[in-house]
Amino acid sequence: MLKAAIPYSLESIENINYILEDTDIIQNSSVTYQDILNIYSEELEIKQSLFKNVCFKNCKMEKIYLNNCIFENCDLSNIDMSKATLKRVSFLNCKLVGTIFESSYFENVYIKDSNLSNIYLDYSTISQSEFYNCMLNSSSITNVHFKDIALNECNLNLCNLSNTSLNKIDLSTCIIDGITIYEKDLKGVILTQLQALEFLKILGIKIKK
Repeated sequence: MLKAAIPYSLESIENINYILEDTDIIQNSSVTYQDILNIYSEELEIKQSLFKNVCFKNCKMEKIYLNNCIFENCDLSNIDMSKATLKRVSFLNCKLVGTIFESSYFENVYIKDSNLSNIYLDYSTISQSEFYNCMLNSSSITNVHFKDIALNECNLNLCNLSNTSLNKIDLSTCIIDGITIYEKDLKGVILTQLQALEFLKILGIKIKK
C-alpha cells in the first residue's frame, strides 16, 4: 500500500468556506481548526493537502476526488460522498459515522483509529487499502469488491456484508459478532477457531457435542 505523502510546504488556508465559494479545486493546502459548512458540490477536487481538526457540517460532496491527502482528527460524519474517488488518502483518528461512500473507489486508503460506525460503502471498490483499529459496527458493506485489503483489530459487529466476497481476507484480529453474510462469500476467509464457530451459527449450522 502506498500511503499519502503530502509536501512539506503547504499553503495555509484561513477561511476554507470562502475559498470554496469560488473554486472546486484545493491543492497543496493546509486547513486546520475550522468548520466547513453547507458545501454542496459535485466533482470537488482536493489534492496534496492536509486537513487537521476540521469538522464538516451539512455537506454534500458527491463525486469528490481526493488524491494524496491526510485527514487528522477530523469529523466527516453524515456527509454524502457517493461516487467518490480516493487515492493515497489517510484518515487518522477521524469520525466518519454514517458517512455515505456508496459506489465509490478507494485505492491506497489508510484508515487508523477511526469511528466508521454505520458507514455506507455499498457497491464500492476498495483496493490496496487498510483499516486499522476502526469501529465499523452496524455498517453497510454490501456488494463491495475488495482487492488486497487488510482489516486489523476492527469492530465489525452487526455489519451487513451481503454479496461481498471475503476471499483471502484475514479477520482473525477483528470482532465479527452478528454480521450478515452469504455462505458463498465466506470462501477463502481467514478466521480463528472461535470465529469459525460464530460463522457456523450465522449459517444455522449446529455442532453436536
